[in-house]
Amino acid sequence: MDVDNTIGSTYNSSPSHTRGYGVINVDDNSNNAVKDLTDLPNDLFLLIISYLSPRDCVRCRCVSRAWFAAFTSPDTSRNLMRRHFPRSREMRLAAEEELGPTPDWAHIFIMVARRYHYLRAATPRLVEKVDVVQEAPGLKGAFKSVMPWVRWLRWNDNTALFQHRDPTWCFDDGLLVYQEAVSQRYVAYDLETRFRFEVPFDAADKTVRRLRLTSGVLVIEWCEREPYHQLNDSEMVHRHFATAFDVRRRLSSSTSSSELQFTRDITFRSEWKIHFLGLPLNNFDRFFSAHTSTHYALYLWQPHRSPWGEEDPLEQLTIWDISKPSSYRPSLDPTGANKPSSIPGSDLEGPTVINRFTWRELQVLGLRQRHTPAFREVLLDEANVYIHEEEHRWLSGLHSSLSPPRHHQVRCTGIPFSGVGPRWFDECCADGDVHMSFCPRAGSLSRILGNNRLAGSDGGWPGWAPCWRHEEFPYLTVSDVVDAAAGVRVVARRCFLMEALSSFVMPKISVQEERGGGLGDDEDEVSEVQFPDQMWWELLGKGKIVGDERWVVGEDGQGRVTIVRF
Repeated sequence: MDVDNTIGSTYNSSPSHTRGYGVINVDDNSNNAVKDLTDLPNDLFLLIISYLSPRDCVRCRCVSRAWFAAFTSPDTSRNLMRRHFPRSREMRLAAEEELGPTPDWAHIFIMVARRYHYLRAATPRLVEKVDVVQEAPGLKGAFKSVMPWVRWLRWNDNTALFQHRDPTWCFDDGLLVYQEAVSQRYVAYDLETRFRFEVPFDAADKTVRRLRLTSGVLVIEWCEREPYHQLNDSEMVHRHFATAFDVRRRLSSSTSSSELQFTRDITFRSEWKIHFLGLPLNNFDRFFSAHTSTHYALYLWQPHRSPWGEEDPLEQLTIWDISKPSSYRPSLDPTGANKPSSIPGSDLEGPTVINRFTWRELQVLGLRQRHTPAFREVLLDEANVYIHEEEHRWLSGLHSSLSPPRHHQVRCTGIPFSGVGPRWFDECCADGDVHMSFCPRAGSLSRILGNNRLAGSDGGWPGWAPCWRHEEFPYLTVSDVVDAAAGVRVVARRCFLMEALSSFVMPKISVQEERGGGLGDDEDEVSEVQFPDQMWWELLGKGKIVGDERWVVGEDGQGRVTIVRF
């Protein structure tokens, strides 16, 4: 039996992907044979090319006009996307109908195939540099970060940073916010469209302490450069504020019918005072914060200024409701004479304090840090605040614990905003001995035990202890990028070798990707590949990387923002 004629006798219509290119119609009475792959019926054609790699599918476009037409048809291109990149950002946007009525699937496939080619090889396709304002020595500058705890890792004669200073920029949802080095204005750089939008924040006579973009809200914490009053013989107090801006993504008015284009709107929401008296601009008073679209939390730690130096530090945790916009700016009203009425429901009410935990309440909750703070960060969800703490066996410094744990210990304590209700507590100290520790909830051991999902700093519920920090002994995870929807994680780790080798190991950055049906699929596999060694110095100058499957953003050793595009 003639196999070609048998196939042809089953399908009497022309394959849709080759119409207009001299298709040979094969019917029961025809002696013509199928001469080319593109002459096959559409479903059989799609079945065969599903075994090709994305790279081979792109190369097939160069064979002939008929092959180009077949491999660039919308039906074929979309099926290849579903086959090879079902979790890519473009497929998720298509499901939400954000790619327009007629997406160019042929173009989308080649762009996504290129992206994942570089991503899976841990090789940058393009490295972009952005000059930003840097923290200057001294107290009166454009940026003065909050000093981290005086703790570092020490093993024999080797030392390494345990916590880093905050960068002068922030990033979320493809938007990089920073202060331009030349113009001194704050801008938001959309990495997708490469457009820049001005942030309506007047930085004149202000010192920014921290900026953070999340949940569609940009919060800039800042203080006045000139002191407000005298604290003691040697210190002056500066009024500290937080300013919130709504950041919205919307369709551009110039959008064509075939492809949707988006722009960003950045508008002022509110401003509030984060400390009623103000704070000295020094390296001793510390505050750490977090926010969502509706709430803002700030943990304050101040050394007690007793002349004998025997008192414990002053500590306080304050929760604000920042959901209501207000045009009132307390920075322009030092006396508070124009403060709007605080009647609930008022349009000008603005941010309000919903709870304040004093040092006594923090002590009852087991969160008082005293002189050896283990505090790492504060996180929020819709109704609770979570405090992450961290201790390490090899910590040294003024704020290191006098009784270090046996391993690297992490814990999380969660409490309702109201302070009324049960307390959540989660702790992990891994397993092993003083030299070897393996966490059953993250890293290689977790995958051996069947927990093969990607985990990371922002890959799950904030109530879990940050086990991602000690997931791969002897490495300590410095920072990571988690794109859970895409199944991609970029992770940066550094370590000391064990005592037998007694030397410092070059830090490494690697890419992890889940292969298979999706999160929670038993057949998913996690593959990992390392970046070139020099990428550490291009991205980890401030110990922080951010991004998603499209790019990774960090800071190099010279203070420039590095954007690695895939």
